[in-house]
Amino acid sequence: MDFPDKCDLTRLENQKLAIKEMIHLVYSASRFEDDKATLRQTETIILGSDVYGLSATDMKVIRQLQSAVELIIRNTKSYSLAVSHAVNGLVAKEMAIDWGKLRTGKVKISGTSYIPEIPEYDRVVSDIEKIMSAEQSVTWKALKIMLYIMYKQLYWDGNKRTALLSANYILIRNGAGLLIIDDGHMAEFYRLLSRYYDTGDEKGLMTWLYETSMITPE
Repeated sequence: MDFPDKCDLTRLENQKLAIKEMIHLVYSASRFEDDKATLRQTETIILGSDVYGLSATDMKVIRQLQSAVELIIRNTKSYSLAVSHAVNGLVAKEMAIDWGKLRTGKVKISGTSYIPEIPEYDRVVSDIEKIMSAEQSVTWKALKIMLYIMYKQLYWDGNKRTALLSANYILIRNGAGLLIIDDGHMAEFYRLLSRYYDTGDEKGLMTWLYETSMITPE
């Protein structure tokens, strides 16, 4: 599958689309953290109010994701590892051993026997540059970067949130829409992600994301 771009927007048009879908994107990313805020509560928090009965931690997750989404909308530099560092520095702040930096120790992933290697800076930079310089669509590059961050577990915490927002950074900057996983699709996403971890074969998850989760203007 070639993963052709599903739209061709200007950067400004895509930024406006991201602003319109900000609540949905923040909510989608918060599902990776098992955050308890509903979509309506997420909107309330983004608009600046606390939600009675919701934990301070759950509200903090939403606010940190909001800051990260604002960053990917307004920043116009070419995508690089530094962008993902900045995103992780916001979404995992005070929730990880060391946020905004590559992981330096071993980790285990629940539900799979796969154990990712400790990432090496030069190798990661080289891998990212190879993906971004490939003669492929913007959407292909965004999906590859998302899967790469998750599979390599580049960070101590917040890898899926960082991966999703990094992919959207690439899409927004290049006018190719957005990637948002609906709440009702999360179970299938995790099933395919576990399969990806176990086999190293990204095709199934990448195709599924392309077919179910790409957002374009109506």
